[in-house]
Amino acid sequence: MRRANVAGRNGPVNASGNFVGLSCIGAEFEDDGVGMFASLTTIADTPPPLSTPVFTAFWFVIVFVVAGLAAYLGRRFHDRAYLYYGGYVGALGLMSLIDHGWGDWMHEQMGDSFVFLNNLLHLPYAVCYLLFVMQYFNVRENSPIWYRFHRGLLWAYGAVFGWLLFDAITKGSGSEWGILSCNLVNLLSSLVLAGVATHDNRAGGREFLYASLPLTVSGLVLVAQFLSNSSHESGPGLLAFRAGFIMHIMIFLVALGVRYRELRNRLE
Repeated sequence: MRRANVAGRNGPVNASGNFVGLSCIGAEFEDDGVGMFASLTTIADTPPPLSTPVFTAFWFVIVFVVAGLAAYLGRRFHDRAYLYYGGYVGALGLMSLIDHGWGDWMHEQMGDSFVFLNNLLHLPYAVCYLLFVMQYFNVRENSPIWYRFHRGLLWAYGAVFGWLLFDAITKGSGSEWGILSCNLVNLLSSLVLAGVATHDNRAGGREFLYASLPLTVSGLVLVAQFLSNSSHESGPGLLAFRAGFIMHIMIFLVALGVRYRELRNRLE
């Protein structure tokens, strides 16, 4: 996330898409949280390895291949959960590509307007993630209360979009905190819903939690890099996040397969 009143490009926290950073806030309050966070901050200050460009290219290939595969499976199985999942993965990959691939050039061309563009790019993947969660757990039929809650959150994202446009026109700031707040609610509510679904033995609930774990754990280093004001945009914090994100999207593909099979078995 970028703040409008910052002239230069900020740290690599953007690649987390806030979901990662937000999901790690609670870790600070564990018993050994202070020592752990200090160690992660030290790791975050370590210069990036020479293999970073190769791994970065590999990460983008995996992300966009998985997004395309999810879209194909969604059309084949006529399951919109796959389509929304592909949109979530692809939109996050596009945001990261623009920020870390073309960001320097675009910032030179657009000036501070690039800050607003970058903040805007946080909305598509967040909305796709929300729609994915709604379809994954079929809240319209299974949980009317959750369905109304998610509809309200969609309206909140619409309000944040208007706020972002207002900031872009007036050169103001503050809308980034609106995006951050919506993403926090989006993430935490999805984890709570997954916990409830696991308790009720719903299809794919346990696998949803499994898929969220690697992204949450790897995000700790990325948050530490942001808090330490590290200048290594391709350092271990970003590498840890990307490694965790690969595991995250792969496990989610398995989770979607398990969910689809269980739903078919229950209908037969």
